[in-house]
Amino acid sequence: MTTQNTDYSKTVFLPNTSFSMRGDLTKKEPGMLADWEKMDLYGKMLAKRRNAKPFILHDGPPYANGPIHIGTALNKILKDMVVKSHAIMGFHTPYVPGWDCHGLPIEQALLKEMKMGKRHIDDIPAFRQKARDFAGRFLDIQREGFKRLGVLGAWAAPYITMSKEYEGTVIKAFRELLEKGHIHRDKKTIYWCVTCETALADAEVEYHDHTSPSIYVRFPLDTLPEELAAVGKNRSSIVIWTTTPWTLPSNMAAAVARDEDYRVLETGGQYLIVADKLADAFLAATGLEAVKGAVLPGEKLVGLQYTHCLSAHLPEARRFARPVIATDFVDMSTGTGVVHIAPGHGEEDFHAGKKHGLDIFCPVKADGTFNADAGVFEGMKVFASNDKVAETLKADGNLLALKKIEHSYPHCWRCKQPVIFRATEQWFLKVDLDGLREKLLKAADGVRWLPAAGHERMAGMLKTRPDWCLSRQRYWGTPIIAVYCKECGKVHEDNAFLRAMEERVFKEGSDFWFSEPVEKLMQPGAKCACGGTVFTKEKDIMDVWLDSGVSWYAVLEGGMLGPGKFFPADVYLEGSDQHRGWFQTSLIPAVALRGEPPFKTVLTHGMVLDEKGRAMHKSAGNAIDPADITNKYGAEILRLWAGLCDYSEDVRISEKVLAGAIDTYRKIRNTLRYLLGNLADFKPAQHRVPDDKLLEVDRYMRARLAVTVAAVEKHYAGFQFRQAVRAIADFCILDLSAFYLDSLKDRLYTFSPDAPERRSAQTVLHDILTALLKMMAPVLSFTAEEAWKTAKAEIDPSLEDSVFLSDYPRYDAAWADPALLERWEGIMAVREIITKAIEEKRQAGDVGSSLEARIILRTSKEDKKKFLESAPWPQVAIVSAAAVEFDPAAPELEVKVFKAEGDKCPRCWQWKRDIGAVPAHAGVCGRCAAALEAAPK
Repeated sequence: MTTQNTDYSKTVFLPNTSFSMRGDLTKKEPGMLADWEKMDLYGKMLAKRRNAKPFILHDGPPYANGPIHIGTALNKILKDMVVKSHAIMGFHTPYVPGWDCHGLPIEQALLKEMKMGKRHIDDIPAFRQKARDFAGRFLDIQREGFKRLGVLGAWAAPYITMSKEYEGTVIKAFRELLEKGHIHRDKKTIYWCVTCETALADAEVEYHDHTSPSIYVRFPLDTLPEELAAVGKNRSSIVIWTTTPWTLPSNMAAAVARDEDYRVLETGGQYLIVADKLADAFLAATGLEAVKGAVLPGEKLVGLQYTHCLSAHLPEARRFARPVIATDFVDMSTGTGVVHIAPGHGEEDFHAGKKHGLDIFCPVKADGTFNADAGVFEGMKVFASNDKVAETLKADGNLLALKKIEHSYPHCWRCKQPVIFRATEQWFLKVDLDGLREKLLKAADGVRWLPAAGHERMAGMLKTRPDWCLSRQRYWGTPIIAVYCKECGKVHEDNAFLRAMEERVFKEGSDFWFSEPVEKLMQPGAKCACGGTVFTKEKDIMDVWLDSGVSWYAVLEGGMLGPGKFFPADVYLEGSDQHRGWFQTSLIPAVALRGEPPFKTVLTHGMVLDEKGRAMHKSAGNAIDPADITNKYGAEILRLWAGLCDYSEDVRISEKVLAGAIDTYRKIRNTLRYLLGNLADFKPAQHRVPDDKLLEVDRYMRARLAVTVAAVEKHYAGFQFRQAVRAIADFCILDLSAFYLDSLKDRLYTFSPDAPERRSAQTVLHDILTALLKMMAPVLSFTAEEAWKTAKAEIDPSLEDSVFLSDYPRYDAAWADPALLERWEGIMAVREIITKAIEEKRQAGDVGSSLEARIILRTSKEDKKKFLESAPWPQVAIVSAAAVEFDPAAPELEVKVFKAEGDKCPRCWQWKRDIGAVPAHAGVCGRCAAALEAAPK
């Protein structure tokens, strides 16, 4: 046989697979999503593990008021990773996504779309229907957006806060909280948004910089301390400092610190009283020159009376003298040490007013304008009145100084406008009744918080949080089911009526409450305890945070997860801003009604920022639409970005950041392609090599696989996706690509198909392939599934129909052989030295590829010689020949590199001295000749 013109490339066994090098993710992903839906993959995953231990991630509901954004994309991808990883690890993982469809965000977005304001709504039922349609429209848009990201769940049966079943659950929870004594109606000072015209909870307030007037005002004393009795008549005043001049018409008292000293300052014929500690700062701030006079204990000021600083401009009925009182919140670090008290406009002021029997006076209407009780300021907007108040004080000689200051001030989370404190009648969940606050703190102690700082954050909020204002003066939400007696004004307490309304809501939804007259809702003959028979309906709706806060009731206990006990959930996973939001508003009703938190673990992620670390806003032009990334690169790249980021902190995204994820993806994909291609002729049932017949290097790589598999499982169990992805990527890049796969090419390509050495390699490659796909599936779901289906079609028909229907790899402990790993750690360390030595020769031009080299390993140590002689160096170092020499004069290890002897075999590319030794295959080395003889004819 002549071999002179033989094309030996056609005689080697090169990789062969339909798994392409290019991902083409944007083209492939939609088809895969359709396949998953068609086969009901989510349903099959649940059915497979129906009797396994449940693991429940309870979904926090996003608002259905716009398409998904990069923050909600990160959130849903992280949740999907949690659910999928636990499913593959063997848990029963029903996942019911939810949507928050009520409340201000949707109402405002709808009003903007309708180009109208709240006051123009005259047909409430019709408006509610429009709001329902609006929310439903965006719910569908968001659902498709989340599904496009590869998120699996009960998309056809989510929980929706505007559904009749969900509204019924909210009303039921409200009734049960009311029955247990946690909910009361009361007049309190609360955050109020004058733009949205509604009460706000603490969680709906955020702080931004705001410019306010800073004024010093004198309150003329009607009664004097004895030190001023002789000289100070009509010339003595206490001085207050405030940054809210608009609250002065509502002033009801002035507060001092009983145990502090106060200084009399004589200036311009007037006696001004301020805290002694703040006297110098006061004079510097006002520019006044004064002579310091007597020092008075705060105790002596308590009980004095003063004339209201705007008395002449208030209605006659409001021109009475105000008292000086003592409180424990007078600040001695700024101001004057005398605090202006307006119980209708501040929480501490409110409590002081209740304690001292002051009128909880609030002349401000819902729209932020003053009513007639504010005198000359009637009709003015509160913030706009600041200048008018200052001008009036100045004209009367009561304004001592005025300047503008920049400070942090509460703003409405939705409209971003500054808010006020306003005393109104509202429904409250009382956190200090029945020891609820202490129960909440104890419950929080029993929760696993990740990161751990979340515990301290939550505890701090629970210790200081006020009562929860549950009522909102809006139209789109779950109604508060209550009626009032028109005669006495009290709430009509009738449990049977509440239960009847609750049952109606479960059957038909809550819209009837807004359309039917109260007479039709109540039983004939209904009578108040006072004898009244005429009633009015409550017009307020519930805070949407109560809506979402009882989602555990609807989902975990409402049968939405199927048969079984699912309360409390294993994990809640949301952005770190939800400590003051959903985490807290879920904890409160759960502890009040069930005595325990609704979650075992609370996991938080940071916000998504741009590459410069700035918050993303459309108005700033730096917002990134997840759909743009998906359309350009595929959802897989977004998933890998989420998996690689340290989500415990704020995370960044940009083209530059995504480039890192794309590079990692290519490396992992190329590894999969190599594995699939080199298993093309491997049938596990037929060709698998027993453990005791595997080559040592193959057993080593299988040990590395076992270590990686165990590490990844531990990372997934601890929600450490970055570490899991890094472990997978490092195994692909460092263990496989940088060493093992390269070292196998000779065996896989040039040995005869059934050579034991070749089948040994393929046995381990098959183990690696299936394990890799299972490990990466929670993150790289599309690619893992594509490769899995390729493997099923081309290699192993017995594989499950989807990688998500497989079980996480768990191996015999003997696979992760510690002695073997330690031995190969030493071999790989020597390999690194050899590689460096060959590279030096290559740079010098002495050799080309490493196969052109032969190496001699010299040592002066007997034990080192034995170790070196035991390792397969030609395969490990990818050289044509290797030898070990013992020389007492040599160092512990010396590597000599020479050009290989003989000629280059055109088939295996190794340099051999036996080329032509087999006449039938004279052009190749003896080993290749034997392989050609054994090849199928």
